Amino acid sequence: MQGADRVGGWRNHFNRCERWQSRAQSALNDLSNTEFHEALDFALAYFVWCHSLRDWLLKDGALKRDDLDAQLASYPQWSIVRDVANRSKHLKITMKSKDAEWSMSREYDPLAVVIEGRERCHLNLFFDGKKHRLSEVVGLAGEMWRKILSDEGLI
Repeated sequence: MQGADRVGGWRNHFNRCERWQSRAQSALNDLSNTEFHEALDFALAYFVWCHSLRDWLLKDGALKRDDLDAQLASYPQWSIVRDVANRSKHLKITMKSKDAEWSMSREYDPLAVVIEGRERCHLNLFFDGKKHRLSEVVGLAGEMWRKILSDEGLI
């Protein structure tokens, strides 16, 4: 009997990725009402799911390895997805990486209290010498997959 996690193959896995992206975006965009570690957990989980979609597409026979890898290499966010997912799973990255020592931190907006009357913050990802807003990277990763799958006529 096939498990519920495998029913639908890569398409079901892609749908799970979309749901994890939604959870991560909701938490990251409402940090004043979301516990920091919960938002971080949702974002890290999303990157793991997002990264694993590559394997599902290959093992399900939807795309060829060389073609998919060439497409992924054209997106700067793919190296972020890969490195964040791999270090989240393995603590230390031992395979090819662009920035195995990436970091995340919370940043407070000091003017929000004055302008809005409430505290506001967001999570940043420091990757390859650049600061990225984590919610934006999550969004770009989802857009990347939707574009690739659309270009291939899969969605």
